[in-house]
Amino acid sequence: MQAQLFLNKQPVLNSQQKLSGYHLSLEVANEVDPTTIEWDGVMDAFCKRVAEHDGMNALINGQPVFYRAPVDVVKLDWLPKMDNLSLMTVEVDKTVIGNKEALTALKEIIASGAKVAVVGYENSEEFKKLLTIAKVVKIDAKDFDADKAKTIVAALRIQQVSTVITGIETEEQFEAYVTAGADNYQGYFFTNPVISGEKELSGNRLAMLKLLAEVNDPDIEFDKIVQTVGSDVGLTHKLLSAINHPSNNIPQVVETLKDAVNYMGLKRLKFWVNMMMLSEITDVPKELLTTALVRAKFMEDMAEKQGKATEKDRYFMTGMFSTLNAFLKASMFDIVDQLPLSKEVKEALVDHSGDMGKSLFVIGSLERGDTSMMGGMDIMQVSSAYMSANSWANKTLKGLEAA
Repeated sequence: MQAQLFLNKQPVLNSQQKLSGYHLSLEVANEVDPTTIEWDGVMDAFCKRVAEHDGMNALINGQPVFYRAPVDVVKLDWLPKMDNLSLMTVEVDKTVIGNKEALTALKEIIASGAKVAVVGYENSEEFKKLLTIAKVVKIDAKDFDADKAKTIVAALRIQQVSTVITGIETEEQFEAYVTAGADNYQGYFFTNPVISGEKELSGNRLAMLKLLAEVNDPDIEFDKIVQTVGSDVGLTHKLLSAINHPSNNIPQVVETLKDAVNYMGLKRLKFWVNMMMLSEITDVPKELLTTALVRAKFMEDMAEKQGKATEKDRYFMTGMFSTLNAFLKASMFDIVDQLPLSKEVKEALVDHSGDMGKSLFVIGSLERGDTSMMGGMDIMQVSSAYMSANSWANKTLKGLEAA
């Protein structure tokens, strides 16, 4: 059986939930023994596939990278292609001790300017040996409580070794482990936060949900959407600035909302309004908006790949709105109850049922780094859709950042 590779991505954030870089993990997505793989052919094919989707920058957007891969492919020539290898940190664990080929490859990687991180902290002689070459240590939250992690972080700081605490899954975990004082944090919490308790929507969030409901009403008329959006001067200015960004390739300046609707069409304008409103929420990780965009485009692409092109707009909206519970800090059930969505979209968002729900579940699994939950989907199609979605999201956000 031919090995199929998948490149998973998770954000790495600091204690203020600001992006510090991305964790990229190269996974063997099907059940193949890694020791039997002819890596030359597999890696060559994989690198060509990445290049077809705008290359590595489509995934990382110029950010620093923490890279994990099977030990057999941790070689300088097979590292993700980056203009500046000083932004690359290659992750290894204690199993490389005694592996002469792997250690030789690490020396070449370090000589190129990249750094090494040790995964899975432990108080052992093997681990201490790796600290002679490692500049970063990753500490898994499942292995140590917050107090012990604080002690480990302090000891490593004395040795001038920076730290990343991984496995942050909930709001409570983040609040506990941020007291450890690590340099960075990583986990599913930053792409799909699980919020403590069932919180009621605040006044500002209720107003935003009302606006979302109005804008996304399938029966909304041209003049009504112009009036609804135009009532918010700040939103209108930011929207027009983003629409006119060079990355959108608009040949003329769009000066009014009426011009925007006439030129772009109602569907595209709704997308930009949705994105602008979500970007205004400041007490969640900014990377959450990237997650929303990647999910939306991934869902749209999967609709086409599954022969459901006529439903791609609903798939796109389902992906975009799948992060609303994290943005609004409320249950998805309460949120969708107030939005003009079809029964199929609501069920996909609440309990991942139906074909849309299945695709949404798959992208959520990929964000966790779990490639075993494909549910019979073609991993090559999934991988292609995922990389394309990342490329599109990064390009789209450039317009937003300039607004």
